[in-house]
Amino acid sequence: MKITIEDRNPRFADRLRERLNRAEQLRCDEHGGPVAGVSIRGRENGWFDSTWVTCCERLQKQASAILKERC
Repeated sequence: MKITIEDRNPRFADRLRERLNRAEQLRCDEHGGPVAGVSIRGRENGWFDSTWVTCCERLQKQASAILKERC
């Protein structure tokens, strides 16, 4: 999985790393593909702002849900 992080606060590095590891393990039930990549642009109102590259919207929603767990 390709990961791009912009303006990340080092204070959240461990939480972010753990979440990205979980998202990387996801596989699409329909297509069998993994999460291909993610771009993270920091946090706003306690949430990481991210854009995911996946084979379908369902896998994108699953990955986003992992990253959107409250910090």
